[in-house]
Amino acid sequence: MKHAMPSHPLDYPVCLRLEGRSVLLVGGGAIAEGRALAVLDAGARLRVIAPEATATLRRLAADGRLEWQPRSYKAGDVRGHHLVLAATDDVAVGRQVATEARDVGLWVNTADEPALCDFTLPSVGRRGPITVAVSSAGRAPALASHLRKTLTAQVTRHHIWLARLSGWLREHLPRGEGRQRLLKQVAVGDIGALLERGERKAAWARLRTELEHSKIPGETR
Repeated sequence: MKHAMPSHPLDYPVCLRLEGRSVLLVGGGAIAEGRALAVLDAGARLRVIAPEATATLRRLAADGRLEWQPRSYKAGDVRGHHLVLAATDDVAVGRQVATEARDVGLWVNTADEPALCDFTLPSVGRRGPITVAVSSAGRAPALASHLRKTLTAQVTRHHIWLARLSGWLREHLPRGEGRQRLLKQVAVGDIGALLERGERKAAWARLRTELEHSKIPGETR
């Protein structure tokens, strides 16, 4: 069956790992503050360029969590960064930032200017290691936010616990079909169902049986 191409190209969803990477944020208002908090949570090294900044951004700068340069953007500021975000009310500045970032091969997002963005920012909800992200490709942010809240509310402590257990198993078991079958059992199979019902002893017994049957070395003792 031939795959039908969409009338407009779709966004390609990814989760960026920014730990230790340099991010430039141009702007110091409420939207910029939200962007800043998100990239700081991801472990990025953040530089903010804006003549003024919110109280939160000022406090983060004073605490050494980010570098704030209290001035206007100038040509060449994008250089030396891995990612560029623009969140300023000055449309001309946003366009300048986007143009210069692209000229040097950097990915850029400009708030409220989808046409200038190399990527969009979804509405995000977090529960432990689980991230729920809803994107409308920049077309309906309010709808994306509503759907994100609805979906995030369905993530329970049980799901968080299963995600952490699965992560531990992935770290300690060798790759292969046996590991894949076991991870599926934990996520959506009998083991997960037993844990959801609070039957932990039965779940651990089933887990041990699966380890033995999967012939995963060094994990059945």
